[in-house]
Amino acid sequence: MNGFLLQLNEDATDATFVWSNNDLDTHIGGYVLVDGIVYGSNWINNNQGNWVAIDWQTGETKYETTWSGGKSKGSIVTADNMLYCYDERRGMVGLVKPNPEKFDVVSEFRITKGEGPHWAHPVIDNGVLYIRHGDALMAYKIK
Repeated sequence: MNGFLLQLNEDATDATFVWSNNDLDTHIGGYVLVDGIVYGSNWINNNQGNWVAIDWQTGETKYETTWSGGKSKGSIVTADNMLYCYDERRGMVGLVKPNPEKFDVVSEFRITKGEGPHWAHPVIDNGVLYIRHGDALMAYKIK
């Protein structure tokens, strides 16, 4: 069992099992919740993973898909009703519309500064997207 939802009782002394989902298995990238859908990437092996959308209420997988062009799993953050996905293999950053029917990439670009794996989580603060890659820190005005 990879991902699951538990419902705590009012005084947090007990929990009830709600659902489990084997597609919800993050490696390092985390998840975000937008309009009742959990978005993120999963782990197939150390070099591979897909992007997923899971219904928060039911645990149903809405999609599990690759990111075209050989991009892999990665980190995710959300702001202003958009997803910002950061591929750990090639350093691609994708602007993705939250859509439970498909991984809907609006645009993408590649991080070319820095060295090593693309494992740092992106951060958004005050309309600026921060991406760290090794010793390099990039800031992109997104507002």
